[in-house]
Amino acid sequence: MVKEFIICVIILIVIFVGNGITQGYSRDSIEDMNRKLTDLEEIINKENQEEINQEEVIKREEEIDKEWNDMFSKLAYYIEHEELEKVARILENMKTYLELKEYDNAIKEIREGIYILQHIEDKYSFNLQNIF
Repeated sequence: MVKEFIICVIILIVIFVGNGITQGYSRDSIEDMNRKLTDLEEIINKENQEEINQEEVIKREEEIDKEWNDMFSKLAYYIEHEELEKVARILENMKTYLELKEYDNAIKEIREGIYILQHIEDKYSFNLQNIF
């Protein structure tokens, strides 16, 4: 009886520690990605459409794309692939619009990406609403 109790306590501890680690990584990664997307949106919005530095925009987009690929491989272990693929699709659309200099559509994709990332963070957060 005592052995079973100890094993159950150890399993619960492992679950809570693992959840804490994955929650921390998810939260930090998503916040960082949201910040980078917001910065890109500000660069596009700050200047007139004719004065946008295309090289700077493409450079920022490539940084976002590289970071997303790193995040995707780690987040895919414990987050539904469908959710992550939505973000990947949005980032691809954003990249295409930026290359075509269709900044209004790119901003829509950026905002949708931020919304989806926030949804992922809320969906997988450890709180009573998600437990029950």
